[in-house]
Amino acid sequence: RETVKGAVGGAAGVTHESVSAHTSCEPNRNVEAMRVCLDKAGIESRPLWKPMHLQPVYAANPAYVNGVSEGLFKRGLCLPSGPYVMDEDVRYIVDEMKNCIL
Repeated sequence: RETVKGAVGGAAGVTHESVSAHTSCEPNRNVEAMRVCLDKAGIESRPLWKPMHLQPVYAANPAYVNGVSEGLFKRGLCLPSGPYVMDEDVRYIVDEMKNCIL
């Protein structure tokens, strides 16, 4: 069993014990390969947030799902965004993503 400590569920000091931090819904290999490639270029990225209903701490809660959130998580990647990302930053990110694909 793994014990996760910290702000689990948004409450500081709360701990949660689980068999594994992984679930049956994980990003696909292409998402992880792109994340690693972008990281090497100094571009921070991450998979989309894991759907709440798949996180162990919420396993016993009701969930109303249709598969969309799981699909987005498996294929999605969060890229840098915000008011301080300039046009030249966007061009650099796009160019590096193209380099990662080719």
